[in-house]
Amino acid sequence: MVVDLARDETLETGKTVTAVARELGISSESLRGWYRRVKVDRGEGEGSELTSAEREELKRLRKEVREQQQTIEILKKATAFFVKENDR
Repeated sequence: MVVDLARDETLETGKTVTAVARELGISSESLRGWYRRVKVDRGEGEGSELTSAEREELKRLRKEVREQQQTIEILKKATAFFVKENDR
């Protein structure tokens, strides 16, 4: 993995992340972002960040909630329709 290679390179040679990124032909900011994401995923990152698995679960759950809200709205409209029909 690029992040592991970069981390090893910086630790072994003392090079900066910017220098390693330049050698690898990638943006230093991309490398920093990937490194931060790997740390979080490994449980080594900041406490407030979500792991990739948690982000995926959150995305899935938000989609599920939207779908359930749409279903509820449809059921409310159907109920109102049948109540009106029944009153006639």
